[in-house]
Amino acid sequence: MKTNETGLIVSNHLPVEHNNWYDAFLKAVCDPLCIFNQNGKIIAVNEAFEQEYGWKLTGRQRELLPTIPTHLEGEFDFLKQKLLSGKTVHHFKTIRLHREGSLLHVKISVSPIHDENGQFIAAVCVTRNITQKIETALLLDRKVEELKENEKKFLDISENINDIFCVYDRFTNRALYVSPSYEKILGHSKGKMYQDLSSFLSVIHPEDRERFKRFAHEEAYGERSEIEYQAVHKDGAVIWLRSRKIIAEHFKNRVIVITQDITNLKEKEILLNKRDKLSAVGQLAAGIAHEVRNPLTAIKGFTQLWGQETHHKYSQIILAELDRIESIMQEFLMLAKPNQEMFFVEKEMNDILRDTIAFMEPEAMLYGVQLILEPAEKLPLVRVEEKQIKQVMLNLIKNAIEAMPDGGQVTIRTKKAGDDSIGIEVADNGIGISQERIPHLGEPFYSNKEKGTGLGLMVSFKIIEHHKGKIFFESEEGKGTKVEIRLPSSR
Repeated sequence: MKTNETGLIVSNHLPVEHNNWYDAFLKAVCDPLCIFNQNGKIIAVNEAFEQEYGWKLTGRQRELLPTIPTHLEGEFDFLKQKLLSGKTVHHFKTIRLHREGSLLHVKISVSPIHDENGQFIAAVCVTRNITQKIETALLLDRKVEELKENEKKFLDISENINDIFCVYDRFTNRALYVSPSYEKILGHSKGKMYQDLSSFLSVIHPEDRERFKRFAHEEAYGERSEIEYQAVHKDGAVIWLRSRKIIAEHFKNRVIVITQDITNLKEKEILLNKRDKLSAVGQLAAGIAHEVRNPLTAIKGFTQLWGQETHHKYSQIILAELDRIESIMQEFLMLAKPNQEMFFVEKEMNDILRDTIAFMEPEAMLYGVQLILEPAEKLPLVRVEEKQIKQVMLNLIKNAIEAMPDGGQVTIRTKKAGDDSIGIEVADNGIGISQERIPHLGEPFYSNKEKGTGLGLMVSFKIIEHHKGKIFFESEEGKGTKVEIRLPSSR
């Protein structure tokens, strides 16, 4: 071995006259390069090699390459066998040691050098540092795994939440994701949303459709953009929804819409409004009843005497109207009655209905209406105030009869409900009630009848409320009305 004028170490096995070629070759290669003999000892390295690994190799010609980690020392034998067989090693991935102790990921390409007799005497090794690429790839793999994990968490949440979660592109107006709760809440297939996002408009109640269009096109987002509206379930039921829009943080073209089913909240709100009205009417009733009943009794008595003495034809008309005023006062008194006046007993609902139907049959016959009872067997007992429940049934049956001026059929049926309660249905095939009127039923002075006061249904609502029950209405104009009462069983 000897050192040439450039400071590079050259081997005695290589002709000295090749030194100029040798220097030019080492300088021309930009990647780290080293030449080592058949025993793995250094012959020469270029400047790029020293800069890459931090080793100054002048004077270390009798040493093995210090860049090979201890645990990879056996790698040289593997490579030597390849080179002895005349093969060239291309892009072999391995690890090399920096002078400061850090490990570098590299790719090496090794070519054998043979003498004039064809004997393997040395090898040229070019290395390329791929540490940054490996670290980038590992980082990318971690990010991909994190993304997959986040996507899985998102799907776990969105697939199981009760609210409707929808993501769409506001530029293409195309749905990107619709949660399964869409079908659960509305009953309609979410596949239509993916085909045509505007198909959702057909689900919205006609009364709120234009308002929802304005909400969909406005540029406000977050808490500033929120709407409550009615939608129509696949089975025809009207439900209340609340929607809010949010722009995705990292994708400004994507809009997230979160929709809640607030039907129960709206029903409670309506119920509270009705309770307020009931309370106000109850307070009025107490005063009106006392102020009106006494003079009314006197007027009625003197009108009867006048009629007996004069036999005037108008006396009967006056008495009929006074009777109507008296019935209204009776309904007011019912509203004014405090809860403690109700005496609950356990009763069989079918028996109460049979008594009520027997009482109403003569009036039904006058209107050409047939009353039919369809009782369920083995109904649990209910704890009721019998007179008041009969009052409710009388009101409902009377309303059903009056809804069929040309005659028809009123079906009263009982059934077991799934939540340990019983149901009583009163169904007619009369003129029906429009959908917009149904939410107002039970309000004072709101009636579907020309001379109605609305107090009959209001009294019925109050009675059923005191019985811890509920009243539901289903109706279609021209096809009839069905009223269902749910009462808890005595169990």
